[in-house]
Amino acid sequence: MSILSDKTEHRAIQIIARSLKILEKLPPDVRMSKSDDFELSLAKNMLKSIIENDPLSIDISSPNARR
Repeated sequence: MSILSDKTEHRAIQIIARSLKILEKLPPDVRMSKSDDFELSLAKNMLKSIIENDPLSIDISSPNARR
């Protein structure tokens, strides 16, 4: 359970960014059902949204992503 506040902590954004990087590395030849693929796409988009809405966003494309 999280503690709600006015802004998201930097360490939470870092964990979300790491999670997104792992999901992006999912090999394209992995078999998934249509509904699971849809849900995974939604999850990735939601995680990206959290990062993009952070005032000091992290560049998730760089290997050493920092604020």
